Amino acid sequence: MKKIVTSIAVCSLAVCAFVSCGSKSESKKKSADIVGKWALSGVDNQEVESAGLIFHENGKGSMYEDASSMFHFEDEGFSLGGSVISNDYVKEEGDTVTVDVMGEQILVMKKLGGNDGYYGKYTLEGGKLYDNFADSMKEETEKNGKPLDITLNFEGPHSELIFNNIFTYTIDDKKLNISGSSAIFNSDGSAMSGDYTIKGDTLTITDSKKTDTLTRVK
Repeated sequence: MKKIVTSIAVCSLAVCAFVSCGSKSESKKKSADIVGKWALSGVDNQEVESAGLIFHENGKGSMYEDASSMFHFEDEGFSLGGSVISNDYVKEEGDTVTVDVMGEQILVMKKLGGNDGYYGKYTLEGGKLYDNFADSMKEETEKNGKPLDITLNFEGPHSELIFNNIFTYTIDDKKLNISGSSAIFNSDGSAMSGDYTIKGDTLTITDSKKTDTLTRVK
């Protein structure tokens, strides 16, 4: 079980690294134009169907990924890495839901309201899954002085991970400047800056080496 959870964390962080690389280079237009959720093209693979960035109005940004193939709820229980953990191991106390296998907590999460059964929105608060993310991003969380803020969305056989407020961005002289988690995935840890264009629902990011395309999620 520990091996499965560890592999999930590795896959998720690999996607975050890829997304953060694309997000580093951007510019051109008002900040209001970029506010919203953007899916990065070319992510679809066995582990992750989609991933991207969320730009908030307050100058902060989040990363998200579709985690359905890695874990989700089913009628029979919690599916993790292709194996279904029986509902007998899913405990609900008040607004807290815990997946616990023989004393080993896989995840501990708190409902954020409006949940239908186990479907709905949660804050990930603990368990092996959370610990692996927190471990891998320890430097960033220590720098921010705050614990890692992760939201989980479950809807039918689908699930989504959101790493909340994990980077900051500013637009200055037609440049989009990003700092925060992107530095973790770069050797020098520096902030990133680059050019971007928005045409309709397409965000094109260009740096000295390549161009990435993101599509606004409606």
